[in-house]
Amino acid sequence: MKLKFLLFCLIATFMGCKNSKDQSKKEEETKEDVVEVSKNNPVIRHIRTADPSAHIWNDGKVWMYTSRDMEYATFYDSMDGYRAFSSIDMVNWTDHGEVLHSKDIPWGASGWMWAPTAIYKNNKYYLLYPHSVKGSKDDMRCGVAVSDVPEGPFKDLGWIEGVEGQWLDPCVFEDDDGKVYLYWGVREPKVARLKDNLLELAEAPRTIEYGSDNFFEASYMHKRNGVYYFSYNAGLGGFYGMADSPYGPFEYKGGINPKQRQDHHSIINYKGQDYFFYHWQNWKGGSKFSRNTAIEYLYYNEDGTIQEINATQEGVKNVQL
Repeated sequence: MKLKFLLFCLIATFMGCKNSKDQSKKEEETKEDVVEVSKNNPVIRHIRTADPSAHIWNDGKVWMYTSRDMEYATFYDSMDGYRAFSSIDMVNWTDHGEVLHSKDIPWGASGWMWAPTAIYKNNKYYLLYPHSVKGSKDDMRCGVAVSDVPEGPFKDLGWIEGVEGQWLDPCVFEDDDGKVYLYWGVREPKVARLKDNLLELAEAPRTIEYGSDNFFEASYMHKRNGVYYFSYNAGLGGFYGMADSPYGPFEYKGGINPKQRQDHHSIINYKGQDYFFYHWQNWKGGSKFSRNTAIEYLYYNEDGTIQEINATQEGVKNVQL
């Protein structure tokens, strides 16, 4: 009887230790899950996305249009199929699926669908996008597509004459007076006003003076308190200048996101907070050809200059609804 009692105690002790270890393991796994969830960057994880073009339309949501990277891509020619996402809290994003694919563009090659931009005009939603005619970075055009709803699908309308050449990375910007400007270019930034149909230039293109010589690609324009901010990718990060005209000349101010390679960004103010959208290369086996969209808070100094941004895993928190 005494032997049985001792055996029972040993078994009970073993089971208690095992249960304790199992519980500790579960708690540790739960802790890891909580840590992972608290790291909100990148915000899109189920597919690779890049070049986020963020916008506030008239439905109170944040809309984001992205290019589509492939998992094991070795160059950008495989990029295909723009996607639309929306959110009301900046953390949880609804994927509305593919809104335009190269197969829907009769004048273009397969793939080669690079960084898009978007605008709401004439009671419709427009995507302006760079796309290759024959399958080369040297024969890109600025295509235009339209939809009645922000989630698409979008229908191609052709390209803008006078905007062609190497990869373009267009940015479309509407000023307070309703005039619309297109920014584009590689190594030499260009700007021109667009006609209201968004399919024609209203003037000859101008070269942008921005106070430096480090422009590479990814022109972006936004306006705050009457000041125009021209920003771009210098190849090794994002930089910017400020002016009192959409044409410039811009006073060079230095880095906005200078430590992030291939910075291709957009900027919005949503519910009183400014946000900076960009993409990562280094998430779960990513590369410069397989990227993921991320978001950071953006802050201005009293003189209107922008505080330097650092990429974080934490990203942004839920907007208080």
